[in-house]
Amino acid sequence: MKIIKNEQGFIVSVTAIIIAVILGLLVMYFSNSILLNVTSTTNDYSSSQARWTAISGIEDIIIKLKTTGIYNVAGTYPFYNGNIIIDTTTIDVVIPVMQITSRGTHSSSNRIFSLNIKPSENDTIIGETFDDDDSLSYGPSGPGPGPRYWGLSCDGAAPPFLPNYVLTGADSCYFFGSKIQNNSFLMPGIAGTDQEPEYILFLSLAAGVDVANVNNQSKFQTGDFLEFYVNDILIERWEGTSAGGGQPLTPRVGNSTDNLTPNFEDYEFNITQIIGIVPTMQIRFEGNTNADAKYLGIENLSLYGSGGWDLLDGGYVEI
Repeated sequence: MKIIKNEQGFIVSVTAIIIAVILGLLVMYFSNSILLNVTSTTNDYSSSQARWTAISGIEDIIIKLKTTGIYNVAGTYPFYNGNIIIDTTTIDVVIPVMQITSRGTHSSSNRIFSLNIKPSENDTIIGETFDDDDSLSYGPSGPGPGPRYWGLSCDGAAPPFLPNYVLTGADSCYFFGSKIQNNSFLMPGIAGTDQEPEYILFLSLAAGVDVANVNNQSKFQTGDFLEFYVNDILIERWEGTSAGGGQPLTPRVGNSTDNLTPNFEDYEFNITQIIGIVPTMQIRFEGNTNADAKYLGIENLSLYGSGGWDLLDGGYVEI
């Protein structure tokens, strides 16, 4: 009996398998290509959304600077399906210059824009750097029993009154006291204000015990203090909290959260938010220390109206 082999059917089967493999490879290739394109498109979309979210934050900052002031700017705000995160930083307390950043987030994408701004020049009403005492009223002045000194670092002060180890970091002259008797005071001139802007007080302050060991330079005790008033309203008081000594001067009254340090540091206060709108502002400092090695220092003070802000040249950038 003769067996007939179907070679034609075998060839058809092999051809079908090859075609199926090729089609599978093509499907796999196009699937991966589409997936990569989808991922790339998603990333581009997310990055674009983050960028426009950050720009929206900048637009909101500009509106708030014109209407409610800088102290209502910072925070985290939901936007569409992302977030706007606004931060403010004082980068120059004397002028002063503020940096405001708007960070837009969407999915895993982040884009950040920055504004560098300063108050309009006509909003500055006090800028005291203690180069002289023509605009100051203070007492008692000069050496006293103990000895005691309350005055300017570059206006007749001489050893042993100037500190050796503390009140460092000053750019120029500063006002200071050593073994200050109770009710000692410092008052700059009265400043006139208007009804529109909020007024911000910037201070550069220091307090330290004049000893070489840095671990002992912040050892104040109960009874040591520095405080300041505006229009006879107590705004902030830093005081020692240890009966036996051993603690820095700590804020006790207002909204400040930072201790005074042996080196000059910057502090700021929104005076309008604290005492309201007033036609004039009179600033007064009072202090007390019970030893001639304990120093209080004020390097400068600046009172600015925040009703107007100028953008610095090149101050709007993406970072």
